Amino acid sequence: MTRALSAVAVGLAIAAISPEGLAVQVDPAQQTTTLVIHHFGRPIGQEQSLLSRNGTDVALTSKLDFTDRGARVELSSSLQLGPDLTPVHFQAKGKTYRFVNIDAEVDVRDGIAQTRSLGKTSSTQVPSRFFAARGYSPLAARALLVQYWERHGRPHEITLLPDGNSVKVEFRGVDSVQVSGRSIRLRRYAVDGVVWGKEAVWLDDQNRLAALLTRIHILPLEAVRDDLLPALPALQLRAVQDRMADLSALAGQVRPLAQDSFALVGARLLDGTGRAPIDNAVVIVRDGHISAAGPRSTVPIPSGVRVISADGKTIIPGLWDMHGHLSQIEWGPAYLAAGVTSARDMGGERPFLTEFRDALAGARGVGPTLVLAGLVEGGGPDGYGTTIASTPEEARAIVDAYQAAGFAQMKLYNRAAADVVVATARRAHELGMTVTGHIPTSLSLQQAIEAGMDGFEHLPIRGEPDSVEVRDTAQFLARRGTVADPTLAWDELLNRAPATLVSSFEPGILQAPTPLASSYSSVTNNIDSTTAQANRRRGLGVVKALHDAGVVLVAGTDGALPGHSLLRTLELFVEAGMTPAEALASATTVPAKVMRMERNVGTIEAGKKADLLVLDADPLAEIANIRKGRWVVANGRLYECAALWRSVGFTPRQ
Repeated sequence: MTRALSAVAVGLAIAAISPEGLAVQVDPAQQTTTLVIHHFGRPIGQEQSLLSRNGTDVALTSKLDFTDRGARVELSSSLQLGPDLTPVHFQAKGKTYRFVNIDAEVDVRDGIAQTRSLGKTSSTQVPSRFFAARGYSPLAARALLVQYWERHGRPHEITLLPDGNSVKVEFRGVDSVQVSGRSIRLRRYAVDGVVWGKEAVWLDDQNRLAALLTRIHILPLEAVRDDLLPALPALQLRAVQDRMADLSALAGQVRPLAQDSFALVGARLLDGTGRAPIDNAVVIVRDGHISAAGPRSTVPIPSGVRVISADGKTIIPGLWDMHGHLSQIEWGPAYLAAGVTSARDMGGERPFLTEFRDALAGARGVGPTLVLAGLVEGGGPDGYGTTIASTPEEARAIVDAYQAAGFAQMKLYNRAAADVVVATARRAHELGMTVTGHIPTSLSLQQAIEAGMDGFEHLPIRGEPDSVEVRDTAQFLARRGTVADPTLAWDELLNRAPATLVSSFEPGILQAPTPLASSYSSVTNNIDSTTAQANRRRGLGVVKALHDAGVVLVAGTDGALPGHSLLRTLELFVEAGMTPAEALASATTVPAKVMRMERNVGTIEAGKKADLLVLDADPLAEIANIRKGRWVVANGRLYECAALWRSVGFTPRQ
């Protein structure tokens, strides 16, 4: 998918030194910025900004305004800076995503910062190096942050107020782009910590923002100046190269505790086959695969194989997340830390995802096995992305392109017409692919399944759980062998009442990096607690009705908290009425079969890939024990879960 975000950026009336030692001088005049926002390649709105000077001080005011899938998103912000670009005042109010609310302020006087964010206020002495931002917006201010870093001696870290998280800026190189016959030199930076993970930022020789690749919640978003729009594809590819280099560096920082040949000895083994648990078990790993698994009394440990004591622990198959959006490399370690060794990405950007998938498959990074589903959408103003099929012919061509790129599945989206759904499903099935996705508005759930969809995402089922309508729907889906991915953890987050703390149901929020914790804590649809509780009960009841009817259920998370939300999904499945063993199957054996990979993964048996999770307690006794990961084995490499969490900014459990 090709994405673009155009911008007319602004500069400052100060002298700065480029990394090559060239003095640059920025136009001191008042300047405006118009950033055209693109999301998954689709232009959806703009951010307008004004940079002005009052003596030696600088002021930036911005207005973000876009429409994403029919939902209006607006945010107003202002940033006042002193002569050395140190923030004096910052304020932002509105939204940065359909569900992410911002209401923050920073006021600095006499070395004291008064801050307000998410309804909380505080007063603190300002750090020696600090800047101000809340979420990715204002986009135009990223150039000011980079200039602040350069003006203040390129410090190792900059504290970001109001939340107090650390931001790191790194100069990554110089790129030359050709636009309208001109060669334009751009300095490239990695900015880590404004959002979770690294952004790609380009400045020109006048310190003007040229391009910014960032994220809206956990999904990709870009900005590029209007006059540099033709350079966006090349800049995107350059950013992918940078991120793959960062992925390789992560692999060097988080080394496996064991690989090649080793034996885990003494644990309780839940092998996923349906057999009874095996106490005092042995699992032998050789060259990335399981060579033997069973009771210690009957499984000999070959001479020379390293023995790792797992006394008191429980070993289960590696987990699946069947609805991920892996738009950044930091997902890799986060997933493994939670025990997720296989993940299905549901409709992300092809250039990044294919590189990410192949790098992980080639052991050039740390992360799960990625299985990709390609997005196809219909036309119209409320559509999503740029992979648009308005006719059956276009749909078949899109399926062919995804299949050629190694995608395993197709994901239909909201505006696909009925004939496009049929054509997509038929062509996908001809090529050995399956089809899931949103139920398009052109069809009912039953019609979509009859048109060829093999499964669906979320919970598009009307009626009360004990109604005839829900019962009949569940029986129909069971007869068809339909795969349902209800994404309960995401729904729980979206449907919470504002007064309900996220930590009351998702303790992982307390361990998340500050940008993630702030974003997720502000996700709300502003519904009252009575309605929220009713929605929650209904969702769990519908899942129980599906389960009781024999519908195939898989564990997926969508936009919920990375890693932790898959574990929360299993807890919710048990709350809905599944046994712990059935919940574990929804994230192990069942998705392996659904994705036609059961010969390689899903159970702990000789000959299968060594994807395992070692827990400090038995999840069959209490499903919450699924959160007690100690080690994870992915492709035969054993990692400490705590080290993986730390590598991407999370705080491991105590």
